[in-house]
Amino acid sequence: MLGVTVMMATMGVVEKGSSPAREPTSFESFYRTNHIAMVRLAYLLTGSRVIAEDLVQDSFLRVQPRWGALEVPAAYLRRTVTNASYSYLRRRRREEAFVADRPVAAAAPELDETWAALARLTPRRRAVLVLRFYLDLSEAEIAATLGCRPGTVKSLTSRGLADLREVMEP
Repeated sequence: MLGVTVMMATMGVVEKGSSPAREPTSFESFYRTNHIAMVRLAYLLTGSRVIAEDLVQDSFLRVQPRWGALEVPAAYLRRTVTNASYSYLRRRRREEAFVADRPVAAAAPELDETWAALARLTPRRRAVLVLRFYLDLSEAEIAATLGCRPGTVKSLTSRGLADLREVMEP
């Protein structure tokens, strides 16, 4: 968080040329408006608050240079956070594969059974369910965030919910 704060202090307020009515007009207000929601999104995707904060910080740093050219910066940021979470999860899976003496379950944080069930889903299905039911995004917004078609979002949602039911049934 300190990096963006320092960066914003040195760059001043960046005004956008023409922005939609609901979009913030400065990067600083954009950061303040979206930071907490993006940390929550990254936390739900990764299961770690520390990692989530780092990924969101990096995502804001990636968005800032493109700030003036973005039509919908919130959507771009959401996609950046989601992609960063995927990359983190891929790296973690590779690292765990090389650590034979540590069980995979020990690497997961202690969370409630809902998180445990979500953690058993593939990253893509988990992302669709989090974006749909936590952020309440439409299928079109989820498709844009994940770079797929709305029909793919529908099938991932259906399959993800079926997997959750299977995992959570006694």
